[in-house]
Amino acid sequence: MRMAADILSSFELDKEAESSKIIVLKEIHGCDSSFVTSCVLGNCIKNKNAVLIISTHNSLLHYHNVGLKMNYNLHKSIELGLIHFYDAGNELLNNILKNCNNSAQDFLCNVKKKLNDMSEKYGSVNVIFDGVSHLFDLQFDLRQANRICKEIIDLTRSYNNSFALFHCYVAMEDDVTNVFANLLCHKAQIVVEVESLSSGLSADVSGHLTFKYLYQKYQRNHLHTLEAKTSQYLFKLFDRGVKLLAPGTV
Repeated sequence: MRMAADILSSFELDKEAESSKIIVLKEIHGCDSSFVTSCVLGNCIKNKNAVLIISTHNSLLHYHNVGLKMNYNLHKSIELGLIHFYDAGNELLNNILKNCNNSAQDFLCNVKKKLNDMSEKYGSVNVIFDGVSHLFDLQFDLRQANRICKEIIDLTRSYNNSFALFHCYVAMEDDVTNVFANLLCHKAQIVVEVESLSSGLSADVSGHLTFKYLYQKYQRNHLHTLEAKTSQYLFKLFDRGVKLLAPGTV
């Protein structure tokens, strides 16, 4: 987990906040950013912060195996009730196979019930939505997907010092996934873009990582727009973590 500290400090999750923090993790050009989600999840387990994982992408087994490499036991945290894994992808796919239309309202009712149950025990609950872009594959349209995310954000904001992390991907610039990712970014305080190397594979670097901090994108009582603060890194994935590297150091 020592190497994961670079990622965690960039998310500013150690800072107290009066309201919830909205984070968008955006995959570009087919890269895999699940290591970022695993770092955040491991930090929550370490600090005993409750998390509802809503997944339409990676499986519970995937998260558990990565967690073991990063020195945390996901199954143990699930047994304790600290973490709840909602396999939304499997549930929604089964509805399709049974010729049942997936309802945004039914989905949100399920999410709300799980959050309420967890909040009764832990007070504050964080949300990780892994693979939110797969909602389109599960027969939701753009308006429904946007509504689902907006209501999850509203639910998360009812807790103190919590966060909601939405993991999405961009298939192509003219694709609905790009429109949706941009909609999510407008709701976020922090946007993280993960991109593969344009030059292909490298033994020294795995890809590019960009953090955009949008807390003060618009300054009060001023008409002009402030540029969002941006931090850019190269990253190198290891078997048990990830290390951030300053551009030009490799």
